[in-house]
Amino acid sequence: MLKEDHRLQRVEISQRLLQRCQQDNGDEDMTHIGVGPGGDFQANNNFFDNLITGDETWVHLNTPETKRDSMTWKHPSSPVTKKFKVQRSAVKVMATMFWDAKGVILLHILPQGQCINAARYCSTLDRLKEAIRRK
Repeated sequence: MLKEDHRLQRVEISQRLLQRCQQDNGDEDMTHIGVGPGGDFQANNNFFDNLITGDETWVHLNTPETKRDSMTWKHPSSPVTKKFKVQRSAVKVMATMFWDAKGVILLHILPQGQCINAARYCSTLDRLKEAIRRK
């Protein structure tokens, strides 16, 4: 939803960052990004395959069963089972996921009742580092 000038500005900034990476690493094969004739972005190698991103979200511990899940076999003359309206559980946990172009690298679920702080986040990043090393 970016306007054309904002899009081009981001491309220019990205090109400068890539040039800085080239200078720092002495690597001549870094990706050069440009805008093609159709206005689409073009990249000439796998630079983007090496990017890793992450996100955190709240996840409900359980979800209510569907009507089909709760179906049971019974005799026609047996009484109708009483069903109560089930709501989502109020219990939630924090899930942190990291992924790259090939798929999920790390999924970490924070134990219930615990909160994110600097030490826990650093621990998660250490786990990510090990997951990348294993990959």
